[in-house]
Amino acid sequence: MPPPSRLRPARRTSFARRDSNLALLGALFAGVVLAFALLLLLLQRVNPELGSRMRGATADALSPIISVARAPVEGIRRIGGAIGDHRNVVAENRRLKAELAEAEARAAQAGKLEAEVKRMDALLGLRRPERRLVASAVASAVSASAGQRQAIISAGLADGVRPRMPVIAADGLAGRVTEVGQGAARVMLLTDADSRVPVKVLRTGWTGLAVGTGGTLMDFQFDIASGTDRIRVGDRLVTSGDGGLYPPGVPVGVIIDATANPPRARPLANPTGLGAVMVEAPWLPPPEIVAAAPAPGEPDRAVPTTPAAAPAAIVGGRPPAPAAVPAAGAAAAGAAVTR
Repeated sequence: MPPPSRLRPARRTSFARRDSNLALLGALFAGVVLAFALLLLLLQRVNPELGSRMRGATADALSPIISVARAPVEGIRRIGGAIGDHRNVVAENRRLKAELAEAEARAAQAGKLEAEVKRMDALLGLRRPERRLVASAVASAVSASAGQRQAIISAGLADGVRPRMPVIAADGLAGRVTEVGQGAARVMLLTDADSRVPVKVLRTGWTGLAVGTGGTLMDFQFDIASGTDRIRVGDRLVTSGDGGLYPPGVPVGVIIDATANPPRARPLANPTGLGAVMVEAPWLPPPEIVAAAPAPGEPDRAVPTTPAAAPAAIVGGRPPAPAAVPAAGAAAAGAAVTR
């Protein structure tokens, strides 16, 4: 292909021709619009009535064109409005979710407070005027190792707590104090392997011992008092008051396995959620041993002697036979008769 001549310009590309044609059409359209506007202005000055009719006809003719031309603009505006509405909806949704989460947190807190109030009411319901309350505390930790089930409460010597004091939770008996510090104490729970609590069955009145197993349950050891009745699942155990340590009538546990030997019971006071507890004085305090003063010595008593018998009359030149005398005064009596 021969190179283009310098004298003859190179042919324009299709894009360039299209751009030039569009520019020409735009200029022509602008010229027509400008000329028509000048014509309307001239008619308005020469004949106002005709100019008004021409403006109305022009508006009617251009209305569809204007509507078509405005359609993209309206579409863009609607899209922008939809995007703004979506953003507003998203922001409102986030705000509502935050308010819902806050309301749920408040409801959960209110539920916790309500449950705590119920637990405190139940705990106060176990109070009896004949029992002496020593201190109120909170069980802060529970430990389990090698058959031992113990808890730590926030009361100690400074609050009057001493060993062997019973500890009562909202659901029933929790255990007894074993070790005491200045501001805390250790409690042996009912399920501890060394725990022994005198109890009785509410339904039958049978007495026995609730013995800790070192796990999560207790054994109910008792003597069968009737051949026609048996321990049943659901029988409740309460303290009997025997032994003088635990007050009578405090809930202890419920039978969950009556076929085992001995029957198995579950403690009513959950060891892992004791919460607020009461420390009470022993039901019957142990007797105090008082050393008695030695008894004063007694003087020795003199041994009484039997008085000598009077000499008897001699009948026929011979003395009468001597009467029987006690062994202690035999010698003295013989001597008197001899004389």
